[in-house]
Amino acid sequence: MPVNPHALGNRDPRFADQRWLLDLAIEQFGPEWDQDRLHYLSAPVSADHKGAILGLGRSIRKLDDFTREMVNLARHFELRGAGQRRAGHTASASDDHFAAAVLYGGAQWPIFANTELNVVLEQKKTDCYTAYAAGADHLVEPVEVPYEGRTLAGWFHLPPGHEEATGPLPCVVLLSGMDGFKEMNVFASADRHLRRGMAVLTLDGPGQGTSLVREIWYDPDRYGQVGTAAYEAVAARPEVDPERVMLCGVSQGSFWVTQMAAAEPRYAACATLFTCFDPGNAVMFGSASPTFRQRFMYMTGTSGVEELEAKVGTMTVAGLSKQIHMPYLAVMGEDDPLCDPADTYRHLNDVPGPKELLFYVGEHHAPVTRTAGRLGPAVFVAVADWLAERAAGEPLTSRHTTVDARGRSHTEPWGGERHYTYGAPLDPRTLLGDGPGTGLS
Repeated sequence: MPVNPHALGNRDPRFADQRWLLDLAIEQFGPEWDQDRLHYLSAPVSADHKGAILGLGRSIRKLDDFTREMVNLARHFELRGAGQRRAGHTASASDDHFAAAVLYGGAQWPIFANTELNVVLEQKKTDCYTAYAAGADHLVEPVEVPYEGRTLAGWFHLPPGHEEATGPLPCVVLLSGMDGFKEMNVFASADRHLRRGMAVLTLDGPGQGTSLVREIWYDPDRYGQVGTAAYEAVAARPEVDPERVMLCGVSQGSFWVTQMAAAEPRYAACATLFTCFDPGNAVMFGSASPTFRQRFMYMTGTSGVEELEAKVGTMTVAGLSKQIHMPYLAVMGEDDPLCDPADTYRHLNDVPGPKELLFYVGEHHAPVTRTAGRLGPAVFVAVADWLAERAAGEPLTSRHTTVDARGRSHTEPWGGERHYTYGAPLDPRTLLGDGPGTGLS
C-alpha cells in the first residue's frame, strides 16, 4: 500500500537512490532501524497499551507498512474506546482514545504531502485526542496561538488539583522534533511535568503536526516569532505565572526552542534534549536516514533539492547563542548520529547566561538505550527536575555533567571554554605513558 506518489519519492535523489536500502534495513531490523520509534510512541500511553504498540515491530517490514499497521491498531483502540464510553467506563475510554490519537499521529509520519489520507488521519488524531481530554485525569484544553495571521494548534494541560494552588503556576512550552506532534508530548496520566506542579502548553510549531495540514510551513528565518506568540498566549492565562514560563524542546525541537529563547527574553529558562545544533543539519541530512530529507521537504513546503538546501543553509545557532541569558540546559548522547558533539560545545561556549550540559557517554540520539542512560539520571526525569528547580527560583551555576557508562555523574564548573575531544575516552595522552587509561568506562 504505497502512501506517497512515486514522483514524490523521486524529488530527492538521495531518498530515491536509497529507498531499496531503506526497505531492506526495515525488513532486517524492524521499524526502529535508526531510532526507537515504537518506544517513544508507546512512552506516553497507559501501561495497558504499550505491548500492542511495541508489537507492531513484528508487522512493519517496509516503509509503506507503517501507516497501514498503525491505522489498524488506532482504529481498534478508537472503536474499543467508544464501546467503553457507552458502558460508562470513562477512564478506560479515555486511555483507549489517547492511544488511538498517538497511533494516528504516528501513521502520518511516512506521508510527505497533504494527501486525502493524511488529512483524514489528522482529523482522526484530533477527534480521538478530544475524546481523551473529556475523560482525562487533569484539565486539557485546545489552544490556538496567533501567528502571522494564522493560528498554531496546541493543547494546554493543567496539573491535577491545580484549583488548590496558592498562586499561579509555572508553565512549560513543550515542542517535539521533526517526527513528533503535540499529542505525544504529555503522558496520558502521571506526566512528569504535571506531577511537579507545572502547567504545559504542547504546541505544533510551523512545519509540525497540525500546522502541516494547514500549510503553515517551517521557515528558519521567522521561527523566533513563535517564541513571542507562545509566551503571550500562556502568560495571559490567569492560571500561569508570567515570570515562570519556560521552554523545552526535544531533538529538532532543541533548535526551535533555542530560536524562541533567543527572540523572546521573557522566558525564565530553556531546556534542550537530544541536541540538533549542526549548521544546516549537515549530519542529519548528509549521512542519516534519507527519510529526514523527505520529511523536511514536506515541513518547509519545498519541492526540490536546491530549494531545500537554501532553507537549511540558514539553520545555525551561530547568531542565537549570544542572545540567550536565561538558564539553559542541553542534553545529548556522545555517539549521537544526528549531531556532532563539537557543535553543541561551541554553542554552549557562546551562551552568556548560566548553562549546563548533561552529556551521556556512548549514548545515541536519545540517551536511553545504553548503560549511561539506563543506569544514570533518567533523561526526561532529570529535565523535569531541572525545570522544576528553575521554577522554584534555584540559581544555576554554569556546569558540565558527564554521565559515564556505569551511570555515575561527574559534575565540574563550566569554566572558560570547553571542547569535545574526538576519540574520548581513549585520550591519546593516556596511550603514551606508563599509567593506565583514564577513560570514563
